[in-house]
Amino acid sequence: MDNQILDQKNNRQKSGSRSILRAFGIVLIVVAVMVALYLAVGYFAWQSGETLRTQQEEDMRLQQYGRQVSLAQEDIERGGYDLALRRLDWVLERDPENQEAAALHSQAEAAIKNAQTPEAPPTPTTPPEPTVVLNEDTDLEDELVRLRRLYDREQWEELLPAVLAMQQQFPDFERMETNRFLYDSYLNLGLQRLQGSQIEQGLLYLVRAEKLGDLPQEALDYRYWAELYQDGISYYGVNWAVSASVFRDLCISAPFYQNACDKLFESLVNYGNQYFFSQDFCPSVDLYREARQQGSSAELNERLSEAVEGCASATPTPAVITGTLPITGTESFR
Repeated sequence: MDNQILDQKNNRQKSGSRSILRAFGIVLIVVAVMVALYLAVGYFAWQSGETLRTQQEEDMRLQQYGRQVSLAQEDIERGGYDLALRRLDWVLERDPENQEAAALHSQAEAAIKNAQTPEAPPTPTTPPEPTVVLNEDTDLEDELVRLRRLYDREQWEELLPAVLAMQQQFPDFERMETNRFLYDSYLNLGLQRLQGSQIEQGLLYLVRAEKLGDLPQEALDYRYWAELYQDGISYYGVNWAVSASVFRDLCISAPFYQNACDKLFESLVNYGNQYFFSQDFCPSVDLYREARQQGSSAELNERLSEAVEGCASATPTPAVITGTLPITGTESFR
């Protein structure tokens, strides 16, 4: 009898232990399922966020392309075919399948071709215009014919000093025509310089051209872009915040000018690095993401991932950014 009672007691204890183990196992399973569900939701949320950000970046690029195509259309309507081609070349380099840009590109090229006057068959060799030293015995009519040839050939480099020499020694001789020579020389040389590396000289030429007549819209645009570029360069490597602000404006209005968007990319990355290395990760995330709209690199993507992780786990603390100057004189940025 006592053995039966003892066996029943042991059975109840074993049954209770098994129940506890089953309950504990169920709890572990529930916890594991919840953790897995949480991780799955978090992963899909992260993936959805990354997809959304990627789509937003692509949408912004397409908007930028669309803006340049619209501006190119306006350039074509007012006869600014060269500027239109520069805009469209920039778009097609990045979006070769852009049908609208390709159509406008063909239209601008055709307009330039139709606007050109038929040229006489080229001679085997075209001798250069002789250098003329003006004096009292100079036949001014012959010199004027020579200047006209230089003008028709658009040889602005040779025409400019020759016209200046004539006006200096014979200021009253055919002044209206020589002023036209001078204006077009300054204008065309100014545009050439602004599109190259001699920006200061280009701006000076446009100042001199404007004293002789109103500047066309294309020249006004290039002057504005050049001044904006000079503002950005003056802060480049000194104050990344201002540099990014200026090149952001230039990248929007003229992304093809002096690699403006590349300068914006570099300014944003360096500005973001200042926050990143100060362990103030959240501002660097925004800057890195904006930079990624203009370009990408393995280093940037890796640093962006680290910044996102750091921003999610960091306690906000005020960051001290060194190596910059305060923003001043922003009234000149237009």
